[in-house]
Amino acid sequence: MSKLLTAVLAAVFAVATVSPVAFAQTKEEKAAASKAAVVTACKGKKPGDVAKVSGKDVKCPAPKSAPAK
Repeated sequence: MSKLLTAVLAAVFAVATVSPVAFAQTKEEKAAASKAAVVTACKGKKPGDVAKVSGKDVKCPAPKSAPAK
């Protein structure tokens, strides 16, 4: 019985330490995908114009200026 309990506790510990990393990766991937969607939707529009992205109205951001040399 104690071997079974030890194995179950080890499996729970392994899953608990790995699962937050998996959730963080999917959240970062979604953020990158939404940024790309905004960029594609705002192509050819002026900053401040409204574009539809995934059914939501989003204001087009101002283009980032080049860094000063």
